Amino acid sequence: MAFVIHNELEGQRDRHQAAQEKQQKPQRDVEYASQVESGNKILKAFEDQFPKAEVILACEEDVTDDGNKDLVVIYKEEGLTRTVTVIDSGDGVDYTFTAPIPGPIENQKIQFKNIDKEGEIEIIVTGEKNGAVGYAIYRIIDEEMVDLFGEGMEDCC
Repeated sequence: MAFVIHNELEGQRDRHQAAQEKQQKPQRDVEYASQVESGNKILKAFEDQFPKAEVILACEEDVTDDGNKDLVVIYKEEGLTRTVTVIDSGDGVDYTFTAPIPGPIENQKIQFKNIDKEGEIEIIVTGEKNGAVGYAIYRIIDEEMVDLFGEGMEDCC
């Protein structure tokens, strides 16, 4: 009987200790942007502009703070992985394409975040290449993707 009570108390102590450790660890749940549907009108404009591109990831957000959804696309073309933002003019017909920049090779993810709490939304692109992880934070300035900060992107693009 004493053995059973001892084991039960040990189990309670272990569960309590595990719960305390879990509370002490910061939670790092990151929400990444979702892939747009294949019928998305901005994605169609991208496909028309880049007919040979293989879209890897395309996510929508108003990154220019003009009330219109824009599209960030990571794609592969001629063996290179690139990232482009398609900026919606608002008329549903005309789009501006940023110059293609290198994109991560594997496990690409996009996150949108208003880091400075002003105007434009920042674009966080993460990915890997052969296990090397990198990320970069971009903002659209004068219709171009400007690298604000990053680490390891040269190793994953």
